[in-house]
Amino acid sequence: MGILDQEKVDKIKRVLKWHQRGITISDLASEMKINRNLVAKYLDMLLIAGQVEMQVIGAAKVFFLSRRVPISALLEFSSDLVIVFDSDQRILQVNEQVPLLLETGKEVLIGKTIHELENPFIRALRSGWVARGPREKGESESDVDCIIRGEECHFRAKMVPTAFEDGSDGLTFIVEDITSRKKYEERLRISETRYRGLVQSSGEAIIGNDPDGNILGWNPAAERLCRYREEEILGKPMSLLVPAGCEEDLSGILKRVHQGESIRRHEMKMMRKDGAVLDVLITISPILGENGTITGASSIARDITGEKMEQYLREHEDQYRTLVEDLNVGIYRSTGDPRGRFVWGNTALLNILGYTTISDLQNIPVIDVFSDPAARLGLLDELRKKQFVKNRILHLRKPDGTPISVSVTALAEFDENKNVVFINGIVQDITQFTNLNTGSPDRSR
Repeated sequence: MGILDQEKVDKIKRVLKWHQRGITISDLASEMKINRNLVAKYLDMLLIAGQVEMQVIGAAKVFFLSRRVPISALLEFSSDLVIVFDSDQRILQVNEQVPLLLETGKEVLIGKTIHELENPFIRALRSGWVARGPREKGESESDVDCIIRGEECHFRAKMVPTAFEDGSDGLTFIVEDITSRKKYEERLRISETRYRGLVQSSGEAIIGNDPDGNILGWNPAAERLCRYREEEILGKPMSLLVPAGCEEDLSGILKRVHQGESIRRHEMKMMRKDGAVLDVLITISPILGENGTITGASSIARDITGEKMEQYLREHEDQYRTLVEDLNVGIYRSTGDPRGRFVWGNTALLNILGYTTISDLQNIPVIDVFSDPAARLGLLDELRKKQFVKNRILHLRKPDGTPISVSVTALAEFDENKNVVFINGIVQDITQFTNLNTGSPDRSR
């Protein structure tokens, strides 16, 4: 019988479908009410076509609809390139993705050995096969690169040992085209390199932190601003960078940022490693991960302490100059942190301390003017307790090391947390009187 009656074929399939556990030839012929031998011939032809399966159970042959899907059908569903080789390295099967990539037909590939094809893609696979070694067992994976149509392409090839029904062995290449991913990774690497370069060369402090507020990024400008080296600050909490009493302000800002808000040009206090308090203008933005989740925050901080001081001086310069420039006693204003910085001073103060310009004086910490740094701390302690000191004798030194003695009257300004922010003072040089009292020679003569 060379021609199948499609109507009978369809009926056999329906009956087999109804009998999931299988059915014998006799039962099938009885149910279809046709000759047993005819049913047997149809079943033989369907077996050859792979549309039905047969199992021997006891003395009976039981038939089922085929539960196997032809490998060629499976291959076509894959977006990867699939090439099946036999033990002689001859191509047995490829899916449609392969001829599309190579711009050739399947018939050109099927039956050829991997050494007979000189296509760059096949040569790259051949290199991977050679690198695998003849005795290597199990699956292996390698990245291969080649030039296709003038463009560099990248692939990830998985080599899977394959056993065929006749007992022979082979190897199946399942190849993923990762060219787009590689290009994206390269662009990302270049972007990250450029970003790091910009961050490192930026004149403004850039600080990165994780969702818990721990510092993860620190550029050279941040080191110059806060005086912490990168290796000693990474992993530490951001709260280390703000003075006591400002932690809640920082915590509130970070909470808003980690909820997706960007904080721009916010004025706040920061603290250097040496305890100096700075006024900064800070912009903080959330850092987003690949899936849109917030993975941290990036802060850009600019020191505006000098600007605020200058603004304050401009607002009060006329009245200060009118009142104090003609006085023979030194008048000054300084910050109230442990080391201190001179904000302003009159000409008499410069003469007493031995400096030419106010900018020269502003460039040194106040504590460096004291012969004994502990005296500066003692003055601050007394100001915290009493707010005002009168005629306190202090021993200072000029830039060339010449000792001087002064009488200081000072008034402290406090913030809402009772911290000394500024000190306004009057300085009178009493060196000559001290020398007379102690019997020391007057060095000015």
